[in-house]
Amino acid sequence: MTTVQVPGTPRETSWISACPGGLWEVRRRWLGERQRGDFTPMLGSLCKVKVRRSTATEGETQHTASQEQESTASVDSSEQATSHPRSQDSVLQLPLDEWCLLRMGEGQCDITEGCLEGMKAGEMCEFTISAWNASNCKSAGSDANGTQTENTTGQGSSQQSDCFTLQLHSLTPGQESWQMTPGEKWAWVRSHKQRGGQRFGKGYIWGAADCYCRAVKLAITLNGKTRRKPVDEVSKEGMEEEDDDDAALTPCFDQENEQAGADISIPTEEEYKIVKAELHCNLSLCQFKLGQLGKSRNSSIKATELNPKSSKAWYRLGQACLQLGELEESHMAFGKILELQPDSASARTALKQVNSKLKDLDSKLGQRLSKMFN
Repeated sequence: MTTVQVPGTPRETSWISACPGGLWEVRRRWLGERQRGDFTPMLGSLCKVKVRRSTATEGETQHTASQEQESTASVDSSEQATSHPRSQDSVLQLPLDEWCLLRMGEGQCDITEGCLEGMKAGEMCEFTISAWNASNCKSAGSDANGTQTENTTGQGSSQQSDCFTLQLHSLTPGQESWQMTPGEKWAWVRSHKQRGGQRFGKGYIWGAADCYCRAVKLAITLNGKTRRKPVDEVSKEGMEEEDDDDAALTPCFDQENEQAGADISIPTEEEYKIVKAELHCNLSLCQFKLGQLGKSRNSSIKATELNPKSSKAWYRLGQACLQLGELEESHMAFGKILELQPDSASARTALKQVNSKLKDLDSKLGQRLSKMFN
């Protein structure tokens, strides 16, 4: 295969990736010449990859890779992604030194997926990972293989680092989000949401937040592409007026919306808003646990706007505002829960806490005013 150095393509890029235990900085650089063409991994692509700890020189690595490239079969779209158990004590969630299949978008290994973006079949890259923010990680972390490494600086960047090579043997076609049908997008939204719940349940907060963010980004593109209610449901809602009047008042739909109305894989407007509200609500909880109180408040506000009847969303808003010292807003949020669920013990307890803080604040303000006038 002919290779070429693509003009203007940076040899090294870096980004922050969410991994078990916190955030990690990833630095990737290309090894050798870039391949021709624009066939690169996209959402849904099945990629045949091999990750190895970087110990050989660049020339030796490329020679070995060239031999292995010829000795293994290309990936087929009918194959399944390699099953590998995820571990909280490991950064890379893939086996080393062996070929495996990774499907883009499924989140098996976020770092590897990031490195695969823009790669072409037959290419290799070298990437270095290091703890980006050790204050959000364990003081005694682990390297990419799960080997425990002691963090002695409190910064992580210089003490926790590993270098690896990634080889992309072959891949199957995938899709950019703009190429997907509304039904395909919705399937990915639900998939990301489910994966986020699984990660949260295992204590992988950063990874859960990443899943919910991906789901929200895809869900936004579905705005206005939801499925209309069936005719029998519409008629039950009191819309059985005279035929001529109905025809005059019925909005016109283009062909895409007509197809969307008949596709049961696409959510109704109500389903869309409920799921999107749940995504923002779940993201708010992740952000709250990560100490991102401002983001948690903003996410919960979006959730309440999408689904004003969600007690969980109002509770998230009340929690975030309480920690931010926005007591009036917190009082309003917890009060809203009692309007929806008058018997909510957690809301009553939280409201008492807010009232106590408001009372203390008023008392302190009164003392200050008294001193000023006296």
